[in-house]
Amino acid sequence: MRTTVNDTARLNILMPHRLMKELKKEIPPRGKSKFIAEAVDEKLSRLKRERAFKELAKLPPTFTDIPDGAEYIHKMRRLEGKEREKHLGV
Repeated sequence: MRTTVNDTARLNILMPHRLMKELKKEIPPRGKSKFIAEAVDEKLSRLKRERAFKELAKLPPTFTDIPDGAEYIHKMRRLEGKEREKHLGV
């Protein structure tokens, strides 16, 4: 069986009448599947991001000797080439 980027699957779902009425009102008849797929994709991405941030929050702090991480990163980005490598110790 070959799979492509455009593979789709039929899905029967239940949703509240209120949402279905709004969906019909706002989205053209031939755009509902795409709209729902994009909404599910966005929600899944958000859930994965939230889960990743929760896992990161459990980790011990790093670079505790740097008082302002944002300023440090801005400074590093301004440095170029050999000067940056020398500062980073590589």
